[in-house]
Amino acid sequence: MEQHAEQYAEGFAQAYDEHWSPYPTRAAEQLLRLHRTLDPEGERRLLDIGCGTGIVAAQLQQAGYQVTGLDVSAAMLRRARRRLGDDAVLVQADAADFTVPEPFPLAISTYDIPNHLGSLERIGSYLECVYRALRPGGLFAFDVATRKGLLGVNAMQIRETDESILLYRGALNEAAGYGFYRISGVVRAADGRYDRFETTITNYLVPLDQLADTLKQVGWRDTYLAAPTDLLTPLTDAPIVGGEQLPRVYFVSRR
Repeated sequence: MEQHAEQYAEGFAQAYDEHWSPYPTRAAEQLLRLHRTLDPEGERRLLDIGCGTGIVAAQLQQAGYQVTGLDVSAAMLRRARRRLGDDAVLVQADAADFTVPEPFPLAISTYDIPNHLGSLERIGSYLECVYRALRPGGLFAFDVATRKGLLGVNAMQIRETDESILLYRGALNEAAGYGFYRISGVVRAADGRYDRFETTITNYLVPLDQLADTLKQVGWRDTYLAAPTDLLTPLTDAPIVGGEQLPRVYFVSRR
C-alpha cells in the first residue's frame, strides 16, 4: 500500500504540529550532532524525505543548512513553507518514487517512513531513490518503528489543547503484520471556527534484519543501528536483536 496524501490533510497537519512535535524536535538535535561529528567539514545541504510540517528541517536550517524537503502531503508542505520560508525547496512527491536534480551530501528521514510504505518492495524503492539522491560518500539516517514500538498502536486516547481535541483509536494485528490508528478531531481555524477532520493511518511491521539486507542489496555501506537518543553510538552485541528491544531504532548508512 502506498502513502496516501489524503491521510495527511489540513486538519491532521495542524494537529500534528500541536501533538506530535516533541519527537521530531528531539530527532533534529541528534541528527545535527550526527552530521557535525561524522562530516565536520561536509557541505551543509540537506534532503529531508517525509519532511512533514518542517519541524526537523527548521532546526537544521537555523543551524546553517540549505534545506530541500519532500513529502507526499500538500497540507503538510503548506505548513512547512510557513515554517521554513522561501529559502527552502519543497517538493510534493512519494518517498518511494522521486528524483532530485543534483545529489546531496546528507539525507534524513524521520517518523518511521518505512512503516508506512506497505511492502519490502516499496521500501527497496525508497532506499534506491535516496541512494540515487546522494553523492558518493553521502550520509543517510532514517528511523523505523519496531514491533515493540508498534504495540503502542493498541490504545484509545483523548488529546486536548486550546486549539484542538482529538480522539485516537488504534489496533495492531501482529499476525497480519500491520496496525492502524484512526484519529477523529476538531482544530481551531484562523477565524475561530473549529474544523472537523478524520483520518486513518496504517503502520506495517518491518523486520529489522530484512531492512538491513535490503540496504545492503541496494548498495548502502557502513550501515549501523543506533538508539534515537544517541545516533553516534552503534548498537553492538547482536544489534538487530538489540534494536528490536527498542520502540524505535535508527539506521545510519553511507552511499
